[in-house]
Amino acid sequence: VNSVHRQAIDRLGPKLQIEAVASDGTVEAVSVRDARAFAVGVQWHPEYWVKSDSVSTRIFRAFGDAVRLHAAAKSGAWAAAE
Repeated sequence: VNSVHRQAIDRLGPKLQIEAVASDGTVEAVSVRDARAFAVGVQWHPEYWVKSDSVSTRIFRAFGDAVRLHAAAKSGAWAAAE
């Protein structure tokens, strides 16, 4: 596990769902159930590993895709309102 933290999730909030668990049982990643936007939390720093770790790379790609989709939806909504 590439975590650099000394803290971990003890009790999951009602809208959180586990996405990844370390071999010792530590929750390493969560997402928000029924989120209206990109909502992922991780217990490591994917920016440290984005070039060498495929999971970290996929997180950044998914975030970029979500941002582009959000921007396209906003610009479409603005164009329809004009």
